[in-house]
Amino acid sequence: RRTLIDGDSALVTMSARVEPFVLSVEIPRGTRVYGFGAATGAPTRNGARFRLMTRDTLFFGIPGATYTAFPFFWVKAASETFAVLLATTYPLDVEVGATAVTMRGACDTEKSAVDVIVLRGSPAQILADLGSLVGRTFLPPAWALGFHQSRWSYKTQSAVLDVARRFRAEELPADVVHLDIHYMDRYRVFTFSTERFPRPRAMHDELRTLGFRTLAIIDPGVSVAPYRAYEEGKQAGIFCTRSDKTLYQGKVWPGATVFPDFTQVGARDAWARFHAPLLDAGVAGFWNDMNDPVLQVGETYDPLAEDIRHGAFGEIPHRRVRNLYANQMATATVKALKGARPAERPFVLTRSGFLGIQRHSAVWTGDNISSWQHLRENLHMVLNLGLCGVPICGADIGGFGGRPGKLGAVKWRPPAELFVRWMELGALLPFMRVHTTLYSPRQEPWSFGKVALAHAKKQLRRRYRLLPLLYRLVLEAHETGLPVVRPLWLSHDVDAEATQDLFMLGDALLAAPVLEAGRTSRSLALPPGAWIDFESGEVVAGGRTVERKAPLGTLPLFVKAGAPLFTLGVGRNAEETLQGPLALEVSAPSPGKPGRGSLFLDDGIGAGGARFLLDVETHDLGGRLRVTLAPGDTSFTPAQTELELRAPRAFERAIVDGAVVPLLPRDLKDEDRHQTVRAARIPLSARTILLE
Repeated sequence: RRTLIDGDSALVTMSARVEPFVLSVEIPRGTRVYGFGAATGAPTRNGARFRLMTRDTLFFGIPGATYTAFPFFWVKAASETFAVLLATTYPLDVEVGATAVTMRGACDTEKSAVDVIVLRGSPAQILADLGSLVGRTFLPPAWALGFHQSRWSYKTQSAVLDVARRFRAEELPADVVHLDIHYMDRYRVFTFSTERFPRPRAMHDELRTLGFRTLAIIDPGVSVAPYRAYEEGKQAGIFCTRSDKTLYQGKVWPGATVFPDFTQVGARDAWARFHAPLLDAGVAGFWNDMNDPVLQVGETYDPLAEDIRHGAFGEIPHRRVRNLYANQMATATVKALKGARPAERPFVLTRSGFLGIQRHSAVWTGDNISSWQHLRENLHMVLNLGLCGVPICGADIGGFGGRPGKLGAVKWRPPAELFVRWMELGALLPFMRVHTTLYSPRQEPWSFGKVALAHAKKQLRRRYRLLPLLYRLVLEAHETGLPVVRPLWLSHDVDAEATQDLFMLGDALLAAPVLEAGRTSRSLALPPGAWIDFESGEVVAGGRTVERKAPLGTLPLFVKAGAPLFTLGVGRNAEETLQGPLALEVSAPSPGKPGRGSLFLDDGIGAGGARFLLDVETHDLGGRLRVTLAPGDTSFTPAQTELELRAPRAFERAIVDGAVVPLLPRDLKDEDRHQTVRAARIPLSARTILLE
């Protein structure tokens, strides 16, 4: 038993044993425990038991199972917040009790020493220190922040194109169509079916004219069949073995399969090369699935009991590196993309991951189901992943499966209300994708009727309108480790429990999603200060609980008073949107407290680092408002040369770098907002603006 001392105070007390491994961290009663990635769907980890081992949960039908494994957690007590990181890759059984967080080895940990690292300071400092230890997120291409449409599967080339054409016919902004396993030849990875996808290059050419890209699914299981990936991989010795040195065989979609041993550099290099046919056909990025890895598809089995070995000589037991499998696979996938397109930023999506996965990949939360419970858990998983250093994440909108367990792939159409509410939430999360199973009705935005389609269109257009905010926050996450989506307690002095179903986008935009069926209003505890309703422009006093109307299609969204907010005109996709009309919305901050915001623009895809940064401050001058614009990095020249300045109706004119410009009424109904502001077009090169 050891106590970490800070001056005269005890910070944390722990007890530990190496064999069998046990670590218990004492916590005060009433403490709230966060983190452990997406280990559960609850807002906190209090009272939970789960196993930190990457595995297929069978539609969350295996109690305590999780797709990701993050041995990192936060302790938020009344007087102190700190975090604990266990530097071990072995699976752990975790129990969060009233007075301790206890972690036990779920297998033989081979008497391995485990470093226990305690992080303290402000939440921002803890996240910065975590990033220093395990790495910060990659910077994705802009198109990855757009809307993704998926299903298991769009089975033919014509089906993919039909979906893309329908999005454009309905004037729905979108960026990506996903290719699930039916694009393959007999489920053999790195192939196209010559029957269902006879002309993949031509398909991608047409998709690009429609403003779409594709993300192709890749599973690690390689068919034991006479084709390139298996033959070359076997010859190079890249596959996992059994104790007797023969190849380990499992069973996934193609039947008998072998699995690359990503602990070997040669295996990662070969895996990267195998992507060439897909990249040559025009695939934009990859979606790594079944990478927990699934060894026996659809079966309930113990992965730790499988006779599977890693290393050039089979010297590494599976239990030691299982949790790293998805990370190392993502490393190989990124290498494939960078090798083929060195001038572009890669995008990879993963189902599984361990600490540091954010360096290589975005994360989605796995095979959820179409239920109100999983809608709520979507938010909590994303928040806790962000607290573990994974800012670019999301869940399958509308739900993927129908029920927990082996029959989860069979699903009736979810209620339109559930789909719309999920679109409302998903449109504000870093990764946004609709996905559903093979054995389910269609789940595109138009699949639920005209009313639901109109609501979905509104949410999609708002996401693209707010793309400057998302894009800037992703850059901030890349540079500082701060999550894009944040619990309110991260930056505000609030009751964590009372605000657990709210979230912040950065530190300026507060969202209050509706997460229960039949609700047309909701109460929310606003932090102190003034808040501006994004749709109506109403100024709402904070520091109290307020009741807001929230009919279907409306998610209460508030801008912190004084925070400058950039928006864009909506194009077909992220690329067109980022080149479209730019607006800057300003309001008066609290006296003596400047409001701050920032704009980040670049070409949306380049790896060279050229960018345009513009910092904005607002100052309340007692009836007047001063706005200053200060350029930072200007190595990129944006398409825009001016912006529309928007201000509250009380202001009548703007003095822009000494020149008087009238502010004229501007109705925002074309943006699905019920308010009128005062506006004027000003040069993007303006530096000082005085509103009177």
